[in-house]
Amino acid sequence: MEAQRGGPGADKGSIKVRGKARASAASVWAILGVVLFLGNGVRRVLPVALQPFSQGLGPFGWFSYVLTAALFAYAEGYRGFQRRFSPLVVRRALLLADGQQPTLRQVFAPAFAMAFFHAKTKRKIASYSLVTGIFALAALVKRLPYPYRSILDAGVCIGLSWGMGATAAIYLQAVRTGRVPDADPCMPEEP
Repeated sequence: MEAQRGGPGADKGSIKVRGKARASAASVWAILGVVLFLGNGVRRVLPVALQPFSQGLGPFGWFSYVLTAALFAYAEGYRGFQRRFSPLVVRRALLLADGQQPTLRQVFAPAFAMAFFHAKTKRKIASYSLVTGIFALAALVKRLPYPYRSILDAGVCIGLSWGMGATAAIYLQAVRTGRVPDADPCMPEEP
């Protein structure tokens, strides 16, 4: 797979990818690292999210639990991960498959795929802000009493799980079909 700057009419900094999407050790590492990163978040909040099944909730509590799960599935899972973040991650991971990326990007493939480095400034700011915001929100939610924390953590589990599945599925589909996701990889201008 060969990456080139777009021609006339292409977005500034956009990249055209020629050739088929293919798996490589670096692209698999990128996807696996991102999925494990998200999975760690699920692992940490899942026990609290499952507390209502052992401690119980009232009718309004169960309604809130299901509603929050549905809202997080749509907003975080579908809109956030499946439509935006996961295609970006897969597109950037597949850039590592061409064998022309420096060793640093291949070693830190998950961080490269999530656009923490070697990305447009706006994208890096968005990536760091998103992670910082998630950690800040997690710290605040941790202070909530039962059942509020469990209700919110259930939504987070649904959203993160959706993100794990979407990232893996989009990657596998790209490798299977040879088609790269139609997402701007947000690569910086090369001098």
